[in-house]
Amino acid sequence: MSRLRRIVVGYTFAADGELALHSALTLAERSHAALYLLHVVEPYPVYIKMRFPSVPAAALLEEVVLKTRAQLKELAERVQPAEVQVETDVRIGKPFVELISTCRTWQGDLVVVGTTQQGEERFLGSTGERVLRKAPVPVLVAKRELPVGPKTILVPTDFSLGAQPAAAEALALVRGFGGRIVFLHVLDIHYIYPAGYGAETVLLPPLTPEDLEPDWQEFLHELPLGSDVLWEKQTREGHAAQTIADTADEIGADLVVIGTHGRSGLAHMLLGSVAEQVLRSTTCSVLTVRPDAFRFELP
Repeated sequence: MSRLRRIVVGYTFAADGELALHSALTLAERSHAALYLLHVVEPYPVYIKMRFPSVPAAALLEEVVLKTRAQLKELAERVQPAEVQVETDVRIGKPFVELISTCRTWQGDLVVVGTTQQGEERFLGSTGERVLRKAPVPVLVAKRELPVGPKTILVPTDFSLGAQPAAAEALALVRGFGGRIVFLHVLDIHYIYPAGYGAETVLLPPLTPEDLEPDWQEFLHELPLGSDVLWEKQTREGHAAQTIADTADEIGADLVVIGTHGRSGLAHMLLGSVAEQVLRSTTCSVLTVRPDAFRFELP
């Protein structure tokens, strides 16, 4: 198992940037990981260049970059813990492209971005959404600061292989910070009664939580559970994403850890249908994990 060594932080000089920074610092201090703070300056839109062709856009952007680099370096020196190495940089381009590029070249293990805007329509198309779709490593979308001490982590599962890595990350985090894990399976009636191609809907006998016990046993058997971890499992009925968000609020979750591949086995299938909806509707931070990505290991 690899160790969490390098965290790339998408930093903005706004509330969402502060959320990303402080959440990353919480993880870095516990795991002794290095941070890379990256701020991206987007180029002037084309219509501005057309309307003001005499404005030396490139020169102005470079001036902005120089000033921002100084501000970012000063910030890093002010907040840098004694045992955490912090690098900073400012680039020109699209934020999600530069974040992913930096993660690859710097060999980052985790990307952290912040968001303070609630609502599905506001998260849609954001930098955070684009990063978690394309990043080769886990992505933490920080909606509020992670507490330093014990955490309550919600782990939704559809019992697929894609859900196993997310559960393993959650267990590593709880072992490192303390706290508890709540595993959740949502019995989504919408998917239990499928309609055939041009045929009438076929009604299947309704499932009960007892019917899912073999699936729970198989899923949990593959996880490194032990007496040192507090955990419980729940089965609820409802729409998957909304039920996950409601459960997170009910149990006071600090973090939702969810996989990005579901039962279909197709890339981004779960991400496109459930995980993204959870990101848009939940009030706590969300960590998305690819099945073949890095795994946390905290001392």
